[in-house]
Amino acid sequence: MDKGSIKELLYGGIQELMRNRKYYYHSTVGINYSHWTEEGKVALAEYTNLMVWKMFEAEEVELRQKAKEMVIQGLKGESV
Repeated sequence: MDKGSIKELLYGGIQELMRNRKYYYHSTVGINYSHWTEEGKVALAEYTNLMVWKMFEAEEVELRQKAKEMVIQGLKGESV
């Protein structure tokens, strides 16, 4: 999974959590009256932790790919 996909998942997942009153109370009065419920805080923390893991995985894949490309360029005699 690439970084762009993870960004979409992170945004979409948080948006889905906030649409559910079980997890987020949205007040039309304003931000001072809107808040995450206790269940929402737990769900958000768990979801964020999962997504952070995916971010690290994507970063690792990207770094490995760049390293391979640099080795191939070096073997070809191209400047790295």
